[in-house]
Amino acid sequence: MSPTLELDKRIPLPTPATPTACHSNPQAFDVDRGEVTDPAAADRIQRAKTTCRTCPIAAACLRWALTHPDLTRTNVWAATTAPERAALRKRLAGRLGPNWVGVIARHSSDT
Repeated sequence: MSPTLELDKRIPLPTPATPTACHSNPQAFDVDRGEVTDPAAADRIQRAKTTCRTCPIAAACLRWALTHPDLTRTNVWAATTAPERAALRKRLAGRLGPNWVGVIARHSSDT
């Protein structure tokens, strides 16, 4: 039996008003961890990141991806790869402390 992954309800998955590129063409954002350093995948990953950067919900998507590492182990989320998100989480923990998710959640509810 696989473990149940829990959602942090303080940071909801963003819901776009209109379909975003990742909803319309999710395969374009599929990236395995091993592909991140594969030169053959570099152009595809860069295209996915470029598309994400123009998305109207990119900031909310990044918050969600950062706070749900077990659900975002692969793929491009908010113009970041899994290793980039891991580095961002580490920086957030160093800057905001071990309860960085709570800090992000409070900030998100203020905006």
